[in-house]
Amino acid sequence: MTDPIAQIRQKLVDRVAHIVDHHHATGVDLGSDMACSCGAQGISQHSRHVAGQIVDQLGLKPEIDEVKKRIRYPSAIFDWELTQIEGAQC
Repeated sequence: MTDPIAQIRQKLVDRVAHIVDHHHATGVDLGSDMACSCGAQGISQHSRHVAGQIVDQLGLKPEIDEVKKRIRYPSAIFDWELTQIEGAQC
């Protein structure tokens, strides 16, 4: 039985390789913009286009932890109270 982490890593590597294989610059349009083999036109930076495709196709999205946001505000109030207490002791 193989390591599940290794299997996940291999699937990600295979997917990224597939994306890279299907996105290569096909030439220069007007000015310095490029085209991509996927059909995208007017790309100023092909590497950024490919990176964006990798992020989009792998579904990588930032997650905002609502709990941490809620904890941050009481923490800031607590820090302010400590600052006031420390100032009163000086």
